[in-house]
Amino acid sequence: MTRRKSLGIATALSLAVVLALVLGAAGCGDKGGESPAEPEKPKLSGTLNLSGSTTVLPLAQEAADMFMDENPDVTVNVQGGGSSVGISNVAEGVVDIGNASRGLKDEEKSLGLVDHEIALDVIVVIAHKDVEVDDLTADQVFGIFSGKITNWKEVGGKDAPITVVVRDEASGTREMFDEKALKKEKPKEGAIECNSNGVMRQTVSSTPNSIGYISLGYLDGSVKALKYGGVQGSKETAVNKTYPLSRYLHMFTKGEATGLAKAFIDFVLSDRFQDEVVAKEYIPMTEI
Repeated sequence: MTRRKSLGIATALSLAVVLALVLGAAGCGDKGGESPAEPEKPKLSGTLNLSGSTTVLPLAQEAADMFMDENPDVTVNVQGGGSSVGISNVAEGVVDIGNASRGLKDEEKSLGLVDHEIALDVIVVIAHKDVEVDDLTADQVFGIFSGKITNWKEVGGKDAPITVVVRDEASGTREMFDEKALKKEKPKEGAIECNSNGVMRQTVSSTPNSIGYISLGYLDGSVKALKYGGVQGSKETAVNKTYPLSRYLHMFTKGEATGLAKAFIDFVLSDRFQDEVVAKEYIPMTEI
């Protein structure tokens, strides 16, 4: 056999070995690169009931609509009634989730409820658009809502009696306002009571010389937002803690959330819902 032929055979053999190794490595790569199929999420079905805070109600209803779109075999019923109603309902097993715009009172802490914070809310003091005052100190707000200040001229406005509008006793918004702005003192006797943020806004907008308070998400051009101690209520001032009238919104479950309740709360706390929906009116948990 000639030298040239020997080299040709050796080269062919070398190429064959290299090709085999490459194909073998590719085969190993294929096997190693195969990712196991992700297990399908269990299909959700059944009925979920929520009740409580009228502040949380629009958020909960929007979440319910989106959740049902993604899970056509699920029905989510959302009702209002106020924070106290939602807390008592979930504690008694009437609903699966109790919505609240306040934390638990001391007497409610033994009910076995688990708290799920879903957003940070800001309470804004509002007045009728014709009120000439733009800013009230904390002491002035306390004086007006407790009935110690009864005329706008006492706080720099025109000579006109002040009509005080408050939320009803079941409201978590009132609970927080009474605690932080009224120092737990009762509101002025004879104050107009409203059972929702929407009714509050409508009442103040249509009642000359009136004053009230609503969640930031309900603020619009029909009423005048007043500064509180020189600070405007906003997402920014609540996060940096320069504005004191803010509180978390809650969803309570009896014990740890399971099943549909857990799936729904997980959806509410998802980046998608927090950033696309909650952020429109409140401070999302993703920013806290």
